[in-house]
Amino acid sequence: MLELIEAHLTSPATAIADREGELPYRELDQRSAGLARALQDAGLRPDEPVVIHAHLSRWAVIGMLAVLRAGGRYVAVDAAFPVGRQQDVAQACGARIALIEPDMIVPLNGPSCRIDMTTLSGDPLPAGQARLAYTCYTSGSTGTPKPVTISRAALAWSTSARLTSYPSPVTGFLLCSSISFDSSAAGIYWTLASGGTLVIPSQRPSDLAAAARFAAEHRPSHLLMVPSLYGLALRNGLAEAFRSLGTVIVAGETCPPALVGAHYAALPGAVLYNEYGPTECTVWSTVHRCVPEDAHSSRVPIGHPIPGARVSIAEPNAEGVGELVISGPGLAEGIGDAYRTGDLVSRRGDGALLFHGRADHQLKLSGARVERAEIEHAMAGFPGVREAAVGVTRGPARGPARLKGYLVTEQERIDRRALRAHLLDRLPVVAVPTVFQRVDALPRLPNGKVDYTVLDDG
Repeated sequence: MLELIEAHLTSPATAIADREGELPYRELDQRSAGLARALQDAGLRPDEPVVIHAHLSRWAVIGMLAVLRAGGRYVAVDAAFPVGRQQDVAQACGARIALIEPDMIVPLNGPSCRIDMTTLSGDPLPAGQARLAYTCYTSGSTGTPKPVTISRAALAWSTSARLTSYPSPVTGFLLCSSISFDSSAAGIYWTLASGGTLVIPSQRPSDLAAAARFAAEHRPSHLLMVPSLYGLALRNGLAEAFRSLGTVIVAGETCPPALVGAHYAALPGAVLYNEYGPTECTVWSTVHRCVPEDAHSSRVPIGHPIPGARVSIAEPNAEGVGELVISGPGLAEGIGDAYRTGDLVSRRGDGALLFHGRADHQLKLSGARVERAEIEHAMAGFPGVREAAVGVTRGPARGPARLKGYLVTEQERIDRRALRAHLLDRLPVVAVPTVFQRVDALPRLPNGKVDYTVLDDG
């Protein structure tokens, strides 16, 4: 992976533009190398996990490169997340070393060795037999975060596939993804491998006002957002600030056909792509180049496999809808030869894949993958709640998914403000239901499981 980036590290060009100003590649090289040596001086072993405790900022990127150069694997803990979530991930990964963004206030339990990211200790030693790149945490079916570990080879393949799949080189990438989600890896490594500028407008990926300001100032060529956030940007009239874009990518949620129409109406000079890929397959597996005609279709395709990825459909029904299975060089550690995604797809006449939803109860919300069980576990932990379940509502015109919490409580009334605060301390904000309803009992199937068909309206 590092080989794709190293050719640019001696350049005087700007590597990162964020709220602190511009960071040249040469300084990125010096800082990440000096920090890598500090990690080695702390006794870092090959593939050992290292927590990166930072906001979405230059420091997160410096830390990631430092860990890779030192021979470790990083676990990015976004300091903008609820403190409880930060602590859970820091403890679950078992790291003894944490790289800390300067002036970080919240200490993490777990890592016993904390290194400030301004620390410089000379040139790093050869990384040795390091094989792993990073571990990120998705929501597990038990209600606790689940680790997914990606190798350096898989990350290099995923990045190389971007360099060959997209016709336009990255001169500037507007990064609007949390460092704790694997979608951030797409923008970070693609940009650095291209010698472009990584534009980081805010610590909060959803800060559209900051994104518009930075886009107008730094004129990025590429952008990746979840469809719901990109749609909001267009509805808020921010397209003018995005005029420099030649490539817009949406990923992490279903792309509604109306978004394709809105995009080409607002930015006819930018090509829109719809990407698909589970975390377990290193960010992306398929891609579709959207055309204006997609705005009039019932589904926007998730496209064809990227170079090296292979896909098949398991147990298709009479309509050809079955579970998507992915294999190839992007599979995470411990997956085996193929990954059953739990996503239902079919093939269009030209072979492009069409997404039909989940085969289980896992949800994708604003780019974050969340199990219902995790949300329900958090709701059930609130005082006075005996049982809890989550329903999904699409609202008018099948818009973005919204969550509704159903509660079986001891009392007739519940403090919804306190409940929301309780959940915000334990879940990403996108996973907190917008509406709560008290019920006498949850609907059940004959086997005793919750009947989500009653709770969901689409």
